[in-house]
Amino acid sequence: MTMTPKNLSETASLNIEFYRKAAKALLKSARAGDRDANDRLKATGATGETHVLHMAQLAVAREQGFASWPRFVAFITESHLDVQGLVTRFIDAATSDLRRARDLLADHPELREAGFYAALVLGEWEKAAAAIEADPGLATQAGGPDRVEPLIYACFSRFGQPRAPEAPRLALTVRLLLNHGADPNTTFQSEEGPLSCLYAAAGLLGNAEMTRLLLEAGADPDDGESLYHSVEHAGLACTRLLLDRGARVGGNDLKHVLDWESPQGVRLLLGAGADVNAVNDQGDTALHWAVRRGRSAEVVGLLLDAGADIDAVRRDGRTAYALAIVTGQASIAELLASRGADTRLGALDAFVAGQGGDVPAASATSPENARLFAQLAENGNIGAVEAMLEAGVPVDAVDEFGSTALHWAAWKGTAALMRLLLSRGARTDIREGRYDSVPSGWLHHGARFSGASGDYAEGARLLIAAGAPMGGLDGETGNAALDAVLREHKLI
Repeated sequence: MTMTPKNLSETASLNIEFYRKAAKALLKSARAGDRDANDRLKATGATGETHVLHMAQLAVAREQGFASWPRFVAFITESHLDVQGLVTRFIDAATSDLRRARDLLADHPELREAGFYAALVLGEWEKAAAAIEADPGLATQAGGPDRVEPLIYACFSRFGQPRAPEAPRLALTVRLLLNHGADPNTTFQSEEGPLSCLYAAAGLLGNAEMTRLLLEAGADPDDGESLYHSVEHAGLACTRLLLDRGARVGGNDLKHVLDWESPQGVRLLLGAGADVNAVNDQGDTALHWAVRRGRSAEVVGLLLDAGADIDAVRRDGRTAYALAIVTGQASIAELLASRGADTRLGALDAFVAGQGGDVPAASATSPENARLFAQLAENGNIGAVEAMLEAGVPVDAVDEFGSTALHWAAWKGTAALMRLLLSRGARTDIREGRYDSVPSGWLHHGARFSGASGDYAEGARLLIAAGAPMGGLDGETGNAALDAVLREHKLI
């Protein structure tokens, strides 16, 4: 039977017509001398006269991951999928949100047959190998929805997370591409700058086998991101691989491993030459950072034993001892004092510590103490936040990024602290400088990504009751209680 539009479903007919028009538009641009259009045609491997429709159709088909135009049309006809959007949405989800990708795959199992790029993100290496055998250039040519090299799809696929059943097959897919000439140092241009495939494997996924394959193929271990993010994964297998290949440890790498309770990670980076006294823009040393993050006496002791300057002063004038006092970490303060720390305190710190006294207005309203105020809110230190308010610190004081204490309390879902701040008149409409977002945006995003176990639903109720701007929230968060509140108020 001859397949014509009247024999097809409306969806299939519309899809085929869409891609036919795309091929004609490509051909028209190429004939007009458009360089990008001609490059797309050449990427099909065509030789001789390329300005013919069937070559443009071939280019369109291969950009969607199919070896030929007839095979692409057959897929559209048989799958009944909205190919124009669904495959692109699936690949986008696979490289950004594993839960969403699995939901799409469960609803549309036909996606497993959706061509070369779908095979790459799923780790269907046999299908990828068959496509490369038919067209060897596929292994290295930029293409697919994001117009990037195939190795990027495989390395950034969230199906490569170590506990995912697809992870071993993703590693085999990476090996396949590397064996066919893929550049292990290829990068993806994100909003934050170029991100390497090694960053994806070691930092984003924590996939040790994928990391090993890339390093053995010549990936640069000093790409500025991989080591820093590799410490986020339990076991530190990727961190060790990077260090064994010569990755250099920076001061921020050591601070980042202090964001968790990881004596093992601290020992590993110190042993690899981390500078324990390196400072960031605000003057924090690793010792300051350990206290700020509430690390254990074991970790603080490791830093001191490695030569941490116990009396180093950060830009707001505080030593690690002062920071321990003001954050209520009495045992850490005692440890530092026993190791010879200077125990003198400024007026505001003494007040917060319950020692009384007067706090000069200039001190209470200084940018340095505003920064501390936000940090205390981030850590949920309600008693210290209340004491700073009593000392005269403005409730809407902002840190160096323009974030208020209410932003940070919302991010962590610390409802009790949000209640305190709102009762003191905290504004709910302040937009901070990094993401141009109000506290409700931070609450919504924090429920998805902060990893905190706060009461986000109660936090939402508090903001709604306070008349906070709640528009622009981006769908469900996965926090059932919060999502129920947002649906009740028709906010998602």
